[in-house]
Amino acid sequence: MLAAIWAVFGINLLLGGHLNYQYGLHTREIAGLPGILLSPFLHGGIGHILSNSFPFLTLSAMLVFFYKRLWPRVLLTLWLGTGALVWTLGRDVTHIGASGVVYALAAFLAFSGIFRRDFRAIVVSLVVLFYYGGMIVGILPGQEGVSWESHLLGLLMGAFSGYLFRGELEDHEIEKREKDAARHKPRIKDHFLPADAFTKTKQERAEEQRLAEIAAAQAEREREQAAFWARLEKIKEEDQLRR
Repeated sequence: MLAAIWAVFGINLLLGGHLNYQYGLHTREIAGLPGILLSPFLHGGIGHILSNSFPFLTLSAMLVFFYKRLWPRVLLTLWLGTGALVWTLGRDVTHIGASGVVYALAAFLAFSGIFRRDFRAIVVSLVVLFYYGGMIVGILPGQEGVSWESHLLGLLMGAFSGYLFRGELEDHEIEKREKDAARHKPRIKDHFLPADAFTKTKQERAEEQRLAEIAAAQAEREREQAAFWARLEKIKEEDQLRR
């Protein structure tokens, strides 16, 4: 993505910056709608693109690395969502640059850890806050030549996306929850009544009782027969001894 941004910047230089006005984000104009998608590729000069390149590279790399399942949808949501908000609420000027997406990425990574309460996500949040916390001054109005609305609305879009995607788990989160569930699985306790006592009909229980009684009676008869033959054998032995 960053390579595409630099490629567009080079083409725009050759065209004398004409793309900035043609494809920049013009607020509340039908002609400005393509700018929702295209304006982050456009920059006003080398200083502008350099200031956005490193944070975009590092933050997007963190997104891809720590959110392997989610990152395509998250990036698309941040990119288009920020542009749509600026198109709707921004000042009546042409907005260009990837800084809105940068703020959205930083906010998503920072707030996602808070909403998820996952250790890895929280560590990422702290790292982002430590290195990029100073970006907060960029949301203040009155800075000439700066689309502070893109910064502010990108931050809000990132925070909202962190909340929106909070329930969609990564692989390590799924594995952790499965282990926790297995560890805290309640043990099955012995009950006074059989576990299936209320699932069987009265007739089924009566039939089981009848079969159990028959089996018990059969076992008793077998024991009596065994005792009879044992006594008979003993009598025979005693008779032989007397002879």
